[in-house]
Amino acid sequence: MIKLSHAKYLILACFIFLSKYSNAQLGFCQGNSGAPIFEETFGTGLSNGPPLPVGTTTYGYWGQSNPQDGQYTLASSTFLFGWNLPSDHTPGDTNGKALIVNASTTPGEFYKTNITGLCENTTYEFSSWLINILPLSGCGGNGIPVNVKFEIWDITDSNLLASGDTGNIFSSVTPAWEQYGLVFQTLSGQTSVILKMKNNGVGGCGNDLAIDDIVFKSCGDLIITEDSSGNNSETICTSETPYSEIITAIPDNTVFNSHFYQWQSTTDGVNWFDISGETNEDLSITGLTVTTSFRAKVAEFASNLTNLDCITYSDIYDIQVLQSPSVPVSGGDVDFGCGLNNATLEVSVPTGISVDWYDAPNNGMLLQSSSNVLTVTSQGTYFAEAVNLSNGCVSVTRIAVNANLIPPEDASFTFDANCNGATANITGDIGGSFIFNPDLGDGAIINNTTGEITNGVPGSTYFVEYTTGGACPESSIQNVTVLDIDDSSFTVTVTCDGALVDQPLATPGGLFTFNPAPTDGATID
Repeated sequence: MIKLSHAKYLILACFIFLSKYSNAQLGFCQGNSGAPIFEETFGTGLSNGPPLPVGTTTYGYWGQSNPQDGQYTLASSTFLFGWNLPSDHTPGDTNGKALIVNASTTPGEFYKTNITGLCENTTYEFSSWLINILPLSGCGGNGIPVNVKFEIWDITDSNLLASGDTGNIFSSVTPAWEQYGLVFQTLSGQTSVILKMKNNGVGGCGNDLAIDDIVFKSCGDLIITEDSSGNNSETICTSETPYSEIITAIPDNTVFNSHFYQWQSTTDGVNWFDISGETNEDLSITGLTVTTSFRAKVAEFASNLTNLDCITYSDIYDIQVLQSPSVPVSGGDVDFGCGLNNATLEVSVPTGISVDWYDAPNNGMLLQSSSNVLTVTSQGTYFAEAVNLSNGCVSVTRIAVNANLIPPEDASFTFDANCNGATANITGDIGGSFIFNPDLGDGAIINNTTGEITNGVPGSTYFVEYTTGGACPESSIQNVTVLDIDDSSFTVTVTCDGALVDQPLATPGGLFTFNPAPTDGATID
């Protein structure tokens, strides 16, 4: 029997033939194990007991924590007789109990149980945790060591299938739990066995022990699980989902001669579910969006895959999906400042999130890292990506922020002069304002919105400034001269059949009409 300390496993690949009908493997399962087929933890509670079922042990039950030679009890601790057992071994239990035995001076069975429903030609591991509860100072420093024999018998209790001894487990200053195990393989037609733990020590002062966590489970190859990059796990971010990968179960072929698979998955680490149709050594994972673990049930024979007592499990392959941060919130598109050659873009993110800036919505060139603000010198669209400082995940998308180059504003306009002033025609950007520049102070009026001049002095020239109303206003000045008032004076020289008009001072180009019109048929040019 090879022992396994609580801190470190010791693996020994050694086979020994116990009879021509069976063979035993001393030590622990070198590969992967299935879930426990049988497990004895002896319960919990502060009181002693209850007694084990009849036939479980040849020792007598004692309902207190000080069993005499040849007696046992179930308790969570004991310090009687100078013993030192502060607690049981079972991880995570409260007031967990152990089987405490004051070994007899003659050989006896500490523990015995039947295991049924096993598979033929299948390898199993029988193990238990033991502790010598006599301190080093006990029995004057000459305490008899504990020595336990592990045996596996056929169901008739007539054929020994496998056995092994722990060897002497000596007292120590601070007693510590140690695990011991035995590996064996069932024979053809064998589906049930008897497990026994016997006193292999001698009588006298000492040989006092506690037993806990007796386990019987299947044993198979060491089956590692790797992805296409040779990794046994993966951590991704939600920004990388849906995720795809191919993982492979790789047995070391030390136990099984053939391998049949059924892949399983879990999202809570507790409840495992078969993946329909996935019965090969490779598993193709597609569309994964949440943290999920994968493993393969493995059996040496296809028919054993449905029997949990006959299978082992591969190593677990974990894909952890970390939460990506939300996309940054844009402070809005930004125009280049008037007269400046840059624009400052800004986004906001929660505490614990930083911002990286890129020149493209995907991939692209990193322009600046770890800053909510980006100053640019050319127009275009820039992209902000949130980065979680605790896990390195980035936002699923990037927010686009535009830096707009403002085109120069156009302050051009023209005038159409008239006798009262002028009307303006804006040929550039509308929405600006008009003023006289300078203002002659002669009573002329200008409409600041339309630029129309009224009450102007005929013949006077006015200078008008138009300023655009945009973010970066521009101005221009035009002048206009108010038209002079026409001279319509004329004289008439009478003739025998009408008259001649004489207008030496009048403005030429006008029209003559009768006013009022005659009724005698006279005409006028």
